[in-house]
Amino acid sequence: MSSVRSQINDLPSVKEHRVLPPLFINRWIKLYIFIKNFFKIRKLIQEADIIHVLAEPYSLIAYLTCRKRPMVITFHGTYAVDALNKWYLKGLYSRVYKKAQKIICISQFTKEEVLKKIPDLNNLIVINNGVDYSKFRAYDLSKLRENKSIVSVGALMARKGYHISIPAVAEVVKKYPDLKYYIIGSQKNKEYFNQLNDLVKKHSLKENIIFLENVSEKDLINYYYQSDLFLLTPIYVEGSKFEGFGLVYLEANACGKPVIGTYGCGAEDAIKDHYNGLLVEQNNIGQTSQAIINILSNPDLAKTMAQDSKKWAQSHDWSKIVLEYIEEYKRN
Repeated sequence: MSSVRSQINDLPSVKEHRVLPPLFINRWIKLYIFIKNFFKIRKLIQEADIIHVLAEPYSLIAYLTCRKRPMVITFHGTYAVDALNKWYLKGLYSRVYKKAQKIICISQFTKEEVLKKIPDLNNLIVINNGVDYSKFRAYDLSKLRENKSIVSVGALMARKGYHISIPAVAEVVKKYPDLKYYIIGSQKNKEYFNQLNDLVKKHSLKENIIFLENVSEKDLINYYYQSDLFLLTPIYVEGSKFEGFGLVYLEANACGKPVIGTYGCGAEDAIKDHYNGLLVEQNNIGQTSQAIINILSNPDLAKTMAQDSKKWAQSHDWSKIVLEYIEEYKRN
């Protein structure tokens, strides 16, 4: 089952039923769509052997619709604990989570954050995200650039830490004045986007930083390849907003690029420090800039990390990760 607003089905061999309310709409419209499609949803669940909820808020729908089928939930990050921070939802979602036969957390950090809210939850396991390694092996060499460059990928929001990475890049530009930093992601959050633009002006980085959005998959892969490294410095925001894993780290690794992320979030599962990339403290501009310079100024280190990055991505290929999911299905 998917949202009524789902776009193209990425898995044409799998039958799709567009009956679920979109997650990010008015709650009353969401309730209307749920009530309207209630019996369709219940029928589909009753016909299934296992219910696997891939977006945490939908676990409530599965719970309310039919409680007789085994349910597996995947916990990603922020939305796994968001409802547990609301007094009027915590009790209900606690029951939903305890009802699940298994909850698969995409990182150890996500698991630990959930346990802070429900210490007696005993159905949690960790299976990291996977990457389609082969998809990131095709690229266009003609688009490679001569200047050193860095790329970040992810929606422009505070928990992604762009307000840290931009000042860090400002320090790096002092050593590499022609450096280009490509920030690729949705600019829907205009307030934060304006904040980042103010930082660009403050540090005189207009010629160095390029914001992009609505980039095609093919072009995104080319940006990965043309870069010297991938940078994303997530931070913990407002008590519940955090990076659950960071699939983009694996995508960059699949393209043979070292990555830089932060401690204290799911990036610790995505990055093996000093192997496929480097980890730095959150909100630490100095450590971030030094990590960038360490990779840019040390060709031998960059080459070794590039080779190890590919190995790391291969070890997280979906063909391997999916076997862990299948084993869990068998247990249920």
